[in-house]
Order: sequence, then C-alpha cells, then structure tokens
Amino acid sequence: MDAIKSLLVIWQNTKDSLYYHIGTLNYDGEVYTFEYTYRSKSARNVLEAQQNGYSLHPGFPELQKTYQAKELFTAFNRRIPDKSRVGYQQILNEFVLSPDADRMDVLRETRGALAGDPYTFEEPLRLHENNLSSSFYINGMRHLDYLPENWNDFIKEGETLVAELDEDNKYDQYAVKILSENGIDLGYIPGIYAQAVYSLIKQDADLKLTVKQLRPNFSPQWWVRVDLSATIELEYIGSENRYNLDSFIFQETA
Repeated sequence: MDAIKSLLVIWQNTKDSLYYHIGTLNYDGEVYTFEYTYRSKSARNVLEAQQNGYSLHPGFPELQKTYQAKELFTAFNRRIPDKSRVGYQQILNEFVLSPDADRMDVLRETRGALAGDPYTFEEPLRLHENNLSSSFYINGMRHLDYLPENWNDFIKEGETLVAELDEDNKYDQYAVKILSENGIDLGYIPGIYAQAVYSLIKQDADLKLTVKQLRPNFSPQWWVRVDLSATIELEYIGSENRYNLDSFIFQETA
C-alpha cells in the first residue's frame, strides 16, 4: 500500500479572517477519506468554527460521518484542473509537478484555492520519529506597506528565516512573524499553523525555517514558499503546547 497522503481542509472566517481546520482529507493510494475534526481537542476545529458561523459543507452534510470514495470527492476535485484541460502541462510545470502527479499532489500544490472562496488545503505537520516537517507559503505579504517592491533581491532560495512571536497582535494572540536573515519583515506563519508554531517556539523546539521557492511573478500568496523542520519529543511537551499541536500533526510510520 502507498504511503498515506494527507491534507488539512481549511475554512477562513471572512468576518475576522481567522482560519479553522475543519476537516482532514486522506488518500492511501486506493481510497479517499474525509472526516471533520469534531474529535479534535485542538482549538479552531470544526466545532469552534460552527460557533463562529461555519455551516457544514453541502457535500459532507453529516458532522460525525467518515466519508470514503474511490475517486476524489467532487467537492474537492472541481478545485483543481482536469488533465484534459488545455494548458494542464503548463500548470504542472509552474508547480514543479511530474506528469505522474495524482490529484492529491495537484491539490497540495495549488491548495485548491478559488477566488472568493473560503476553503483551501494545506499540508499537515508530518512527524517521522522525532522529526517534524511541513511546507507553506508566507502569509500577509500583500498587506505589508513597508515591504520593498524589490523584496526578492534581499532573500534567496535556501536562506534560513527567523520566526518571532508577535504576542501583541490584536487579531491573533498566536501570531508568528517571519523575518529574513537581514531583518526584513516578510509576513506571517499561515494562521492555521500559528498555534502549533507558537507552541514549538514556547517549547524551545529546534525549529528551522528555510526558503524553498521564490515566485515574485505570481500573486502575493504564492511569493515565498517555506520549508519548516523541527526536532521534538512529544512525550516531553507540556500539556498546553501539546494541545495546540495535536490535530495538525500526522505521524508517519516507518
């Protein structure tokens, strides 16, 4: 059986711009599975989202049901281009995907984003033994008035970035800023990871952020892709920080 591929299904509340992990999509090479995060003990799960205006997706109307299908669910499949579409190969090239990429691969790279739509898909924090890893795009770069127009001249692929708590942030108490090596404020850890990264920093975890890819000619939400890695031992993490990490971690087996 193939390794399980997982994506966090994210909903953004347009009223306060906060992100919620409302469900998880898995694919084991044969069957797709979707389940809401009603059993998660972490904050910003589907139950908290419902308290803040979220309505269950029409394609998945039952909160406690585990949905399964041989083909990618229509509600998610429509978010990514079909292989028969003109220009499909160009899309693969833009996202550095091989011709053999499956629907989960394409959904992971494109994030299933649709204009004016509150849903996106993000990679979980993957834990193999004590090594935690993930990949994401820096959030909020378009809103930084002081960011130089030629910002891409000041950072390079492979550069190590700095994560800094922004505990005075009036929108998110778990906000984490990302700075370049030379101190340029680039934006933020995406909101859905904020609590987890905040907890890693509070736990003094060996956290490393590295520029994976620069795309200055794309829209701002695609400008800088970052690899996250950390060394952690879950059994030694305090209960509050463990609470903030649990639902975002996918533990891989050997």
